[in-house]
Amino acid sequence: MSVNKKHHKNSSFFRGHGLRLMMLISLLMTISVGSYSQLFKPMKTAGAFKSGTETHSLIALPEDDAPHEVKMEWWYYNGHLVTQSGKKYSFHDSLFLVNTGISQMVNHVSLTDHQSGQHYIDQRSTAGNLSIGTVNRFDFTTDHWSLAGGNGVDKLIATTPEFNFNIDLTSTQVPVFHGNDGVISLGAAGSSYYYSRTRMAIVGTLNVNGQTENVTGLAWFDHQWGDFSTTQLSWDWFSLQLDNQSDVMIYQLRDKANQPILNTCSYTKDGNTEILSSKDFTLTKGQQWHSSKTDINYPIAWQIVIPSKNMDLSTHSINNDSEFDASLTSYNVYWEGAIKVTGSHTGVGFMELNGYSNIKN
Repeated sequence: MSVNKKHHKNSSFFRGHGLRLMMLISLLMTISVGSYSQLFKPMKTAGAFKSGTETHSLIALPEDDAPHEVKMEWWYYNGHLVTQSGKKYSFHDSLFLVNTGISQMVNHVSLTDHQSGQHYIDQRSTAGNLSIGTVNRFDFTTDHWSLAGGNGVDKLIATTPEFNFNIDLTSTQVPVFHGNDGVISLGAAGSSYYYSRTRMAIVGTLNVNGQTENVTGLAWFDHQWGDFSTTQLSWDWFSLQLDNQSDVMIYQLRDKANQPILNTCSYTKDGNTEILSSKDFTLTKGQQWHSSKTDINYPIAWQIVIPSKNMDLSTHSINNDSEFDASLTSYNVYWEGAIKVTGSHTGVGFMELNGYSNIKN
């Protein structure tokens, strides 16, 4: 049985690694009905990724594009779109698969109109797992939405009252494995497998308020899974696609006491990735934005300095009001939206801020 749960307001709401929306686990993890009998491929403990002559990582692709027999898993996209008439939009679309006795799928999707500042969100929760038994790929498809693909050739379909899109995505870079050969530590919460496809070319169509146009664009894809719990965690996450063709992912994770657990950066250029630790970069908060709907303050401007790459970057939200109220499906509120990058390098990016609801104005 599928239950569509929609929530939007004229000026701000619609929705959906880093790490994707981990607060989702807080209530869904309490589900414990029946025995665990999903027909997924087991979580890997060894393996190899092959791309040309490359062989490394504990992640094997395309095999690990498919679902795993773990408690928590998600497939996440963000992207920047340009219509045939020159209008600009940004979106994010994510599917969370929670396995705690039974399976539950949660889908979050958002779209921001860069011309008007309108921010639309939508969300839904569906029992079961539509991608049981898929090999080398995932396929979560219903009549109204779909995340499907494998080996860097994917398709996204979203249908909402305010907009819909139907887009094809093709990876133009080799995958990036984060942390230690594709595994990152979440402190006391455990660890997870984590890889990204940092540049995916987009073609397709976008309909906003009844007007349809062809679109092209650039997307970022994350896939993360494992037997971990993150109910007490908060984080700041950035994906940057710079004009010099380098890609940067920064992830700053904190515990319940707001103490740092993990500060990491993945820097990719020309198919090569370096994993940087907290001593290799600085991340400094700037301007705050206050949500009048939830009374939460979010830092929507940051300074990022990576000395070894001669980078001194300023990031700022494209639309300040990019808050996502996911209380209907994953029982939390977070900020997710497009950012512009200026300074020593220019480019586009996305930012996710989770856990700021614990710090009220």
